[in-house]
Amino acid sequence: MNAIEYANKVEKLFAIPETAMKIKELADSDNADLRSITRVVQADPGLAAHILKLANSAVYRFSRKIDRLDKAVQVIGLSSVYEFSLAFAVSDAMTEEHEKFINVHNYWFQSLSCGIIAKNLSSAVNPKNASRMFLAGLFHNIGELAVLRITPTVARECNKVADGRLPKTIQMNLLGFTYADISASILQKWMLPDSVVSAVSMQHFDDLKSVPNDALLIQIAYLGSICLTYPEVFKPESIIPPELLNGLRLNEGTVDDAICNAKQATEATISVFT
Repeated sequence: MNAIEYANKVEKLFAIPETAMKIKELADSDNADLRSITRVVQADPGLAAHILKLANSAVYRFSRKIDRLDKAVQVIGLSSVYEFSLAFAVSDAMTEEHEKFINVHNYWFQSLSCGIIAKNLSSAVNPKNASRMFLAGLFHNIGELAVLRITPTVARECNKVADGRLPKTIQMNLLGFTYADISASILQKWMLPDSVVSAVSMQHFDDLKSVPNDALLIQIAYLGSICLTYPEVFKPESIIPPELLNGLRLNEGTVDDAICNAKQATEATISVFT
């Protein structure tokens, strides 16, 4: 089975929720504004609760508590509400059954920390892209859930990183491709921006000269998130190659700070997704 087949098989399991479809239709029309988007979110109590929690989380670091849904939507951004509605739908679909094969907490910790590292680094490289890079990082590993649903024992084997092999290496050995390939295919079906899909799809490309900056940034964020998720196995100085930093004109201190700050923010925010 190839990556596209995995994505196709979980299309119904990962179907776009009705609320998300309404938000997407509204956002793509000429009638999208704060009030109309808030009205749609308000009709879905579960999503509304998630949005409020996220807006008050360490991801956004708003100075005051947000207790109004319209303010929460404003803080998150009208263009991002659709993407987060997808993420929360996936998190709500996770059950105790999945814990038999993977550590679900680790899955969300890696995904969220990758998003936060990407956002932190983007703020230093290109602040305009920070929100988009957070979403690319958050969804960079969604393909793992497709493998978990279809071939759970393979997902379990892919999580055995104690021997020091990177997850992407284990995935390539077992599947012939990585979760990134499945992730990109799913995100394309979800109609996420092409820039997000391409950054996710190229997160493991070795030919750095052909990789755009967004994908280079996600590559660093991915490796940083692996270090945070499995600190007893991986260290940034061992697995983040200098040429990745050089490609974005970043220094080790900036990357170390982004990873350290992401650790704190992820620990403070993880309950929103689990």
